[in-house]
Amino acid sequence: MGGVADVAGQEAADSFPISCPDPAIGPVLPPTPDRSGAPLIVYARQLDAAKHRQGEATGNVELFRADQHMSTERMLFDPVEETVTIPGDLSYEDRQVWFRGSDARYSFSSESGRFSAVDYGLTGSSANGSAELVELVGGNTSILHRLEYTTCSGEQPDWLLHARELELKHDEGFGTARGAWLEFKGVPILYAPYFSFPIDDRRKSGFLYPSISQNSDSGMEVSVPWYWNIAPNQDATLEPRYFSNRGFMLTAEYRLLTRRSSGKLQLDYLHNDKKTNEQRYFYHLRHQTRPWARWRTELDVERISDDRYFQDFGTNISQTSRQFLRGSASLHGVGRYWRLEMMVDDFQVIDDSVTPENEPYRRLPRIDFQLDRPLGATGLSAGVNSEFVYFDRSNGPTGARLDLYPNLVWQRRASWGYLRPSVGMRYTAYELDRRGLPGDESPRRDTAIASLDAGLFFERRSPGGGLQTIEPRLFYLYVPFEEQDDLPLFDSGEFTFGFSQLFNTNRFAGGDRQGDANQLALAVTTTHFDGDNGQALWSLGLGQIFYFDPLRVRLDDQSEGSVAAVNEDLSPFLAEFNWNLSSRYSAIAGMQWNWEEDDLDLASLGVNYRGEHGRRIRFEYRFRRNRVDQFDFHAAWPLNERWRLLSRVNYSFADDDLLEIQAGVEYESCCWAIRTVLRRFLRNRDGDFSDGIYFELNLKGLSRIGTRGRNPFGY
Repeated sequence: MGGVADVAGQEAADSFPISCPDPAIGPVLPPTPDRSGAPLIVYARQLDAAKHRQGEATGNVELFRADQHMSTERMLFDPVEETVTIPGDLSYEDRQVWFRGSDARYSFSSESGRFSAVDYGLTGSSANGSAELVELVGGNTSILHRLEYTTCSGEQPDWLLHARELELKHDEGFGTARGAWLEFKGVPILYAPYFSFPIDDRRKSGFLYPSISQNSDSGMEVSVPWYWNIAPNQDATLEPRYFSNRGFMLTAEYRLLTRRSSGKLQLDYLHNDKKTNEQRYFYHLRHQTRPWARWRTELDVERISDDRYFQDFGTNISQTSRQFLRGSASLHGVGRYWRLEMMVDDFQVIDDSVTPENEPYRRLPRIDFQLDRPLGATGLSAGVNSEFVYFDRSNGPTGARLDLYPNLVWQRRASWGYLRPSVGMRYTAYELDRRGLPGDESPRRDTAIASLDAGLFFERRSPGGGLQTIEPRLFYLYVPFEEQDDLPLFDSGEFTFGFSQLFNTNRFAGGDRQGDANQLALAVTTTHFDGDNGQALWSLGLGQIFYFDPLRVRLDDQSEGSVAAVNEDLSPFLAEFNWNLSSRYSAIAGMQWNWEEDDLDLASLGVNYRGEHGRRIRFEYRFRRNRVDQFDFHAAWPLNERWRLLSRVNYSFADDDLLEIQAGVEYESCCWAIRTVLRRFLRNRDGDFSDGIYFELNLKGLSRIGTRGRNPFGY
């Protein structure tokens, strides 16, 4: 099996340090040095030597040549053939391996030899074993016959690899085993008549170790991946997977890297699902290239065979909750004062709750150009934000939209603050095919936009030596009302209200709506810094918008609870607090309070603990009125140097149900580790859940066996 062996040692470097005997597990072996010109030095109590006949050295014999060191009590050497014969016990060591054997014969001219009844190990590693016979061939190849191998210490190792023959090609970076079987706790768990594996960081084609998991819907899953090292800049992984309830699936991944480009293709293909009697597939293609300086192209296409694919084969709630998949191709260019993007995109809707009238539009194409050029040293700069898009969809009106926003900005900045007024005119024009619906097919919109952004900087030294800053800021925005009900809604939606919206010139995303405004946003931020290291200990931000005129521009389907639909004098009051008590404890809290309705619009709370030895606790609570009310809890807690508990709970108070729950346990010793995870997550809007169990056995210095390598807990 040729995959990348796990030689990383402990899986979490900051967890409880395991008291393992030195040296460390599994280093990358250094290359063989050039020994051809190195002198041969022999030390012994007695030496009988001649120029043209066999000599003999006895009594504490030590031989040195470059990185090679051999010691014994009696050695016979032939100066003509440059060979040594050792009839008794000996020890040998170089930069790569060490041996302890009963007798040996070695030729320095060919760098080849034979060692009998050997105990061996990899230099600088806990990897060790025994063999009946070891052959060294040409200085770069080691052949071990009837051997045992492990990274465990002691006479009864927890895991042991047996093989009839093991060939290590040090110069090529891989080993080959024949007639091998693997024992764990004295129980054979794997047999392979032939497999190969890397012994350094070079890639090599071959089978990787199998994985296994259990899912309540798809049943038992077993996979055996095969890695293909196509070229130095290309590789692929082919993974046959068997689901007991669904059948055989082929998973493939291809990667390409050149000087100017990179690409990746992922594919899942199931010819006939035994549960649905349908063909199932998923593919994701990503490619990026830089054809010229300052230019790049991107291709990103993702598709599935049917709407239930992620519900059946997804591994977490982030996959099962997706509403659509996007495919796009784009060209990007950037200069000193400008930026250009040309792209096309399409969508595959996979959520049944998305009606045809609410499906996203295809953009065929979209051209976006932005210019921001200073006008000398006056502080003035002229800018243009422009976009041309053609929107297409099978349902509803289609057509082209041109959106231009030339603007002029003057900026004055000093150590005590800044002043930034701006003025611009936004022009939007359409050419539509309304498909029989009433309305103008060539509507227009002209809207002036003026703003003033100003801020001050204050700071003072606290009695404890820290630094506290206070930064008040005001942002006045004026946009006259323009009737826009006759304009289509291709890609516009209301921004989620937050601190960034205090200083934005539009409360709507996209180009179909420009919000009217006669408003003043006031905000203040204060931050306290540690006087010794400059770290921000805590910060507090407060802000609110004062409306001098009612907000009149709305989306067609805008709810009464949204900010832009409410005729009020004040926006929700915003507050955000960040607290870094120490390197271990941190917290963040935010809220939006609606004065008009005397109610909470939004709230969030996050608490994070990072303790010693890899202890982690993270709690997040999210609330949005009439939409979201849930918490997410993560924990990783080492009990001691061997055992570690993992958990995650995502619960929705609004639905009174679990969204996802996970629980796991890990055990780690000096030479192996094991992880078992139980997971339950929401599969679809019907309330169906997926239950699974995932298992991983990590034999350090060899490989992992079990679930394909993903940490579901996010640590």
